[in-house]
Parts: sequence; C-alpha cells; structure tokens
Amino acid sequence: MRAKIANFGLAKTGHNAVTTHIVGTQGYIAPEYLVDGLVTTKMDVFAYGVVLLELVSGREAAGDGGGGDLLLADAEEKVFRGREDRLEARAAAWMDPVLADQNCPPGSVATVMGVARACLQRDPAKRPSMVDVAYTLSRADEYFADYSGESVSVDGSGEIAAR
Repeated sequence: MRAKIANFGLAKTGHNAVTTHIVGTQGYIAPEYLVDGLVTTKMDVFAYGVVLLELVSGREAAGDGGGGDLLLADAEEKVFRGREDRLEARAAAWMDPVLADQNCPPGSVATVMGVARACLQRDPAKRPSMVDVAYTLSRADEYFADYSGESVSVDGSGEIAAR
C-alpha cells in the first residue's frame, strides 16, 4: 500500500467559526461540528481518517443503509479495541481481501489503521495535523524495516509520535 497525500485543509484557517447550517456527507462529518457547529482544520483530519478506513476496508463510510457511523463503529469494535500488540492481526483480518490478495504488508496496514485511529479521535485537540499524518504515512513502510534511522509510530493512545 503506497499512500500519496499532501497537506490540505478545507476548513478555513484562523479563528474558529460557529455555524448553524450543517452541510457535509454523512459519515465524514466530525462530531464537534454536529454538536457545536465548530469549524476547524481538525474536521478535515477527521474526514481523512474516515477515508483511510474506506481504503483499508474497501467499504464506504455511508453504506447502503445510510448509517454513516457504521464503518467507524465496526473499526472501533474489530480493530481499535484490544491489546496494542495485536493491532496488526486485527487490521489484517478487517482489511479488504483485495489488499490481502495484493500481498499488502499487514504492518503497513496496521500503521494506516493507527493513523486513522489518531485522526478519528473524538476530541479534535487530540487529532494530529495533516502534516503529521502525511509524514507518518510516507514512512509507513520504513517503520517495519530493520534499520537504525528515525522511525515513526502510532502509540496505544492514538497519538502519532516521532522517535
């Protein structure tokens, strides 16, 4: 799996804005926007986390039944919960069989799922920036290589950390 992304921000930068008119695709809208109408760049990060879930699972966030939270709830139940040392196995079992058929490294999939988990934090302050997301995904393959250089990991709290 090779992620090709760049820094992007669809929400306006600057001061937080409050709106009363909710617009967006079900399944991609950040919880803080639904509750408070709060618009920040962290909304984009949340939506990108949903896109990562779609890429790994091969499923749409807003499935045929229109339940936009179904994919996220499924990932939380089947992948994100449990011991951190078993994330790779859970991610491999959950991923789209097409990825498995393409010999996609389970470690890379686990890294992508870890980034998705970080992006999908309920608290926007806990979500990474898109710069951090891009950096971590660009290094996903190298994380699992045996080398002495800098590596990036997603720790058990869903935080992206350089080490």
